Amino acid sequence: MAYLDPAAESVGTRVRRARKRVGITQTELARRVGRAQSWVSAIENDSLPLDSIALVNTLARALRVHPNELTARPYRGGNPTEDRGHTAIPEIRRQLERYDLDPEWAGEVRSLPELRAATEHACRLRIETRYAELADALPALLSELQAATHLYAEPDRSAAFGLLSAVYRAADSAVYDLGYADLALLATGRIQWAAERSGDPYPLAVAMRRRARNLWASASWNDALTVLDSACASIEDEYTADRPEALAVWGALQLCAAITAARKNDAGEAWSRHRLAAEAVTRLGARQRTNYYELCTSQTNVDIHGVAVAVELGDGPQAMSRAKMIQLPKGLQANRVGYHHLDYARALLWCGHREAATAELEHAEKAAPLLIRNHPMARQAVRTLLDLERYSYRERIRRLGVRMNIL
Repeated sequence: MAYLDPAAESVGTRVRRARKRVGITQTELARRVGRAQSWVSAIENDSLPLDSIALVNTLARALRVHPNELTARPYRGGNPTEDRGHTAIPEIRRQLERYDLDPEWAGEVRSLPELRAATEHACRLRIETRYAELADALPALLSELQAATHLYAEPDRSAAFGLLSAVYRAADSAVYDLGYADLALLATGRIQWAAERSGDPYPLAVAMRRRARNLWASASWNDALTVLDSACASIEDEYTADRPEALAVWGALQLCAAITAARKNDAGEAWSRHRLAAEAVTRLGARQRTNYYELCTSQTNVDIHGVAVAVELGDGPQAMSRAKMIQLPKGLQANRVGYHHLDYARALLWCGHREAATAELEHAEKAAPLLIRNHPMARQAVRTLLDLERYSYRERIRRLGVRMNIL
């Protein structure tokens, strides 16, 4: 039998196959997701795009599959250059799985300052979404840091665990954004494990933010909010005392809660959480210029999340209105820039501004190439524009489709 690339299939084909596998009718699936049978039919016939993460996750839960089965993630490249990052996944997985075993590092372990510099470089690759370079560097760095936690004496040993937790965070971002959700679950646990041994309470709360994100896959919105509230409670005293690290982490947790509530389609809760994040940033004041734990807790990020919340609620006009008011500062993290342009593109597309949506997708890809090329909503937006292509942007969107291996 000839090999069929799952990514070459339409979303509708994958939804139909999953529905038939579980043995339910279109009417029953519609009932499970709170939609009409005609909506399910339109999705399966590809006459209606599945252009919402919340809908993908809700459908996946109803069909008893992981969302990746509906979106065909991860998206592998067709040659070694396009597939960079993905080829390092097996060795990253191995390092995450052997986290508590005896180290296998054969060389001399570098000094703590040298390992701190290497960790900072990995974190910089993460926020710049240079996932190919990051993935290639992760196995060796994880192995050496694991050895350091065995060889160092206190207090350097605790500091090494802090560095290891940070590199686990970098690994989590890379594998999650490249589409390896199961590996992200593993990485989240490793972040927590290392953070518990570092003596720093804040990375534990940051890890809970990633745990909540993992719960999105099963549309477990209430569970995700519970996890985030528990994380906030764990640093409440420090937040009340106006500790800048606590304010930054609290703000990031509330922004995650805002997106969670929006995907739950609870507008009141979403905007309430967004206001709590804004309050934390206001209290940070000038201290927001320090990027605590690379969370980007700043007024710009609050504004960006305002656009994202509107998009997740399906409110294209409000997302457009908010996006028009934002001027991204120079030096903003590439992942934040990429996500913002993607959200703006989706809102523009919903409102019929196809050429402007194409331009925003181009901006998003320029800022964060691997993030955008591997994002299911970016790929869906490109497919929609290809289906609706007009002369004014035809060649541009086709080039983008080629870079995403859609064409």
